[in-house]
Amino acid sequence: MPSKKARRTISSSGSNGDVPSAFSFCARRPGVERTAFSLKQSPCPHCGCIGSLNRHSRALGNDLQAADGETFRGQRVYCSNRGQRGGCGRTFALFLADILPRHTLTASLVWPWLVKLLAGLSLKAAAEKLRLPFTLETVYRVRRRLRHGLDQLRSRLCREQPPPASAHADPLLQTVEHLRAVFPDSECPPAAFQLRFQRPFLG
Repeated sequence: MPSKKARRTISSSGSNGDVPSAFSFCARRPGVERTAFSLKQSPCPHCGCIGSLNRHSRALGNDLQAADGETFRGQRVYCSNRGQRGGCGRTFALFLADILPRHTLTASLVWPWLVKLLAGLSLKAAAEKLRLPFTLETVYRVRRRLRHGLDQLRSRLCREQPPPASAHADPLLQTVEHLRAVFPDSECPPAAFQLRFQRPFLG
């Protein structure tokens, strides 16, 4: 006998062959935090089931603006496999688009720094000019992380449009230009990248 409540699913990997991600991203809607995490029509990134997601717990992180402070980063979500919900029983993290998973710094801090690099400033000079609230070693580590993941970044950006002509020889700076070209109306292209592709900008 067929179930009274059919399980609705979509492909969790999409047509591009991506494997499911442990992270998902959503846009913050000012003043409406609960709506920002509306899960009713959202698919599980693991199994693709729609209608099975439940809020699990809040995701908190260190607040760069306050010593020993905490800031809201997102929500842990549970894909229910109880009763007729039809989910997979797994959990995943649903982050605000500005959050960089596994990092304290945010996309809105990283983007101005990348723009300064594109303008010709050195890594150290760009960090000092912006007075970034973290150590110089963190900035070097972020650059290494970006370089390590350039292939994945550029591959996804190329799905949207070809890279623009560039006068830069550095692949990182070429990718920054490409990112800005793909999201020309965004105040923070790294956050827009995470929202569009549902993949962490820093891997």
